[in-house]
Amino acid sequence: MLVVYPAIFHKTKEEGYIVVFPDFDCGATEGKTLEEAMEMAEDYVGTWLYDDFVNKKKLPTPSKLNDVSLEIPEDEKDFYVEGESFKTLIALDMLKYVNECKKTTVRKNVSIPSWLNEMAKKQNINFSQILQDALKHELGIEY
Repeated sequence: MLVVYPAIFHKTKEEGYIVVFPDFDCGATEGKTLEEAMEMAEDYVGTWLYDDFVNKKKLPTPSKLNDVSLEIPEDEKDFYVEGESFKTLIALDMLKYVNECKKTTVRKNVSIPSWLNEMAKKQNINFSQILQDALKHELGIEY
């Protein structure tokens, strides 16, 4: 599931960039280089949306990029380089993000009829993979 949200990048006078997200209560992250700021922006989006995604809640509706203002609040102008701010879209594959950030596995004890166990073992069926696939299907997760 690809999500796309606008972000405002402000070049700082010291070093690096501050990235502000208008759709996430104007929350922010930062990076020492533009590349690092982009990576941090993707991680911020994933972190912000993680709980809603795994709980199958409606994600915030993204603002339109043209509706996002580059105006710097008066009390923050001393921190940023004038004229060096820009806005862009940050895209993130939420399913990939969740898979990468929560790689730990959990052991589950399940019960099945013994005859089904014997048949599956003879076919060299991977029980864990079958259960994962079935759960993803049941939850409507595209993979």
